Amino acid sequence: MHDHLTILRLLSINGLGTRRILNLAQHFDDLSTVFSASLRQLCSVPMIDQVLAQRIRAGWDDNFVTTQQNMLAQQPFRVISYFDADYPSRLKDIFDPPILLFLQGQFIESDADAVAIVGTRTPTTYGREVTEYLVKRLCENNLTIVSGFARGVDTIAHKAALQCGGRTIAVLGTGIDRVYPPENRQLRNRIVENGVYCSEFPFGTKPDAVNFPRRNRLISGLGLGVVVIEAGEKSGALLTAYYGLDQDREVFAVPGRIFDEKSRGTNQLLQKGARLVADVDDILNEIDPNRKFPQKARQLELQLKFENADEQSIYDVLSREPLHIDEIAGRLNKSTYEILATLLTLELKGAVRQLAGKMFVRAG
Repeated sequence: MHDHLTILRLLSINGLGTRRILNLAQHFDDLSTVFSASLRQLCSVPMIDQVLAQRIRAGWDDNFVTTQQNMLAQQPFRVISYFDADYPSRLKDIFDPPILLFLQGQFIESDADAVAIVGTRTPTTYGREVTEYLVKRLCENNLTIVSGFARGVDTIAHKAALQCGGRTIAVLGTGIDRVYPPENRQLRNRIVENGVYCSEFPFGTKPDAVNFPRRNRLISGLGLGVVVIEAGEKSGALLTAYYGLDQDREVFAVPGRIFDEKSRGTNQLLQKGARLVADVDDILNEIDPNRKFPQKARQLELQLKFENADEQSIYDVLSREPLHIDEIAGRLNKSTYEILATLLTLELKGAVRQLAGKMFVRAG
C-alpha cells in the first residue's frame, strides 16, 4: 500500500527521488512504515546511504506537504502515482518515471497509442503547415498527440489535435497551477476537456529553465515515437528526440532546406539515422506494430469536384508551399480580381486555405 500522502512526504525530503522511492517500495510493503524503520533497515535499501537514512528518520517537510494537499483540495487538480492503475503504462517503461503526476483531465487507455510532436518555438509557415497536416492525419488514425505546451510547434500541435476532434497531452515544465506561456490559458482549458494537462513538478513550481529539459523525457516516454518538425542545432526538441532513442522509441524528422537555420537540427537527426517523414505513412508504418489498440480503418478521401476549368487551374497551380495571390494570377495570366472569387469558392469547399498576407496553399 503506497498512498499519495506518504509519497508526497518522501518527495519533500532532500535527495529522495523516484528511483530511490521505488527502491524503498520494493523493501517495504507499506511506504508509510519507512519513517519508523531503523537506520540499518533503511541503509539496506539500494541507493539509500546513512545521510539519506537520517533525513528520512528526521521526518518530512510539513510546509511542503500541507501546501500540496491544500492545492489538491481547493482546485480541480488530481494526482496519480506510479502505483495507480491509471498511471500511463508506457511511462512506467522509461528509466526514470515520475513517482507522482499532477494533472487536470483524465488519461484513458487509448492514450497508450500516442505520438510526440515537437519543434522550434518560432516555426516557419512550412513548419506550421507540416505540423497541422501531420497532426490531423495522426488523429484520424486514432493516435493521441503529446507535446510540451510551449510556443510554436507545441502549441500548434495541441490546437490542431483539438480542432480535428483528437486527444492531446500537454507535459509541463512548471506546476499545473501555472499557465506558461500565459497566452495559452484558453488552450489549457480546452485540453483538459479532451486530454491531459500534466506535470511531475509540484504546485508552485515556476518556469525555470532547468525544468524544461527534464520534462522532455516524459514527452518522449508517453508515446510510441517522437516527430521533430523544424529544430535548430541547440533546440530542446533534439533533446526530446535523444530521450526517445534512449527509451527505445521511434524517432522521426521532417527534412528542411539546407540553408534554413531551423532545419539544421532535423537534418542532423536524419544524418544520424532518424526516419525521414515525407508523409504520415512514414510514421504509421513504423509505429503500427507496437500499438496497443488496432488502427482505425482509414476513410477514403472524397474526390474534389470542380465546377469549372478556373477552379481546376487555380488548384493545380497551388501546393503546400504558400503562394501569394499576385503570383497565382501571374502564372495563370489573369488579374487578381479575376481569380479572387474563385479562390474564395475553393476555400469554402475546403480545397484551399488562405494564410496571412494573401498567401494561399492547398488544404488537407
